[in-house]
Amino acid sequence: MGTHAATTEVSALQKVAKKYRAAKLVEMSVEKSVKSELLGKETKYSGKIYLGNGKFRWENTTPEKTLLVFDGTTIWSEQTPPKEFGGPVQVAKGKVDKKNRSHVLISSLLGADLSKNFKVIKEYATGGLLKLDVEPLYDDLFVKSLTVVLDPEANTMKEISYKDDIGNLTTMSFSDVKFLKKEKKSLFKYQPPKGAQVTDL
Repeated sequence: MGTHAATTEVSALQKVAKKYRAAKLVEMSVEKSVKSELLGKETKYSGKIYLGNGKFRWENTTPEKTLLVFDGTTIWSEQTPPKEFGGPVQVAKGKVDKKNRSHVLISSLLGADLSKNFKVIKEYATGGLLKLDVEPLYDDLFVKSLTVVLDPEANTMKEISYKDDIGNLTTMSFSDVKFLKKEKKSLFKYQPPKGAQVTDL
């Protein structure tokens, strides 16, 4: 592994991050799967992610309705109980700290200076895509091993997968990525719905 290769992968990653940062608004579809080693089961989620100006919004529609909004200072997490259970909407809010930095992981991968949080261990090209094994520089990210798949042609991120400290494997696949020229500030504002139960993250 020469030094030359190391620079190409960092620049490929930085090029992608720069493109996401430069857009007023990035909109994409996301499929997320979480495999639990402990329980031997896999849960799949699908939804939409919006990024803009260091903020993000993640709306999940299946299997249940959840919403994650980072407005620049506060993370808001909203869960709507299934109709058959009823009950109030659950809202948790918190500042970004060690406990919930993983929520901001996507945002920091897609919209921040990656070299400040991660270093690339190795890269390999596969079917026109670039696969990078990445390691967090800080122990307080509960992520143990991280793989990022880039499309160097389109300059987009296709997939992020990581293992957490209890062995769950989370894979997020992104599709239908749109780079928009108009920002939509309302997407990143959040007000808990009436009657919601609000707790601290």
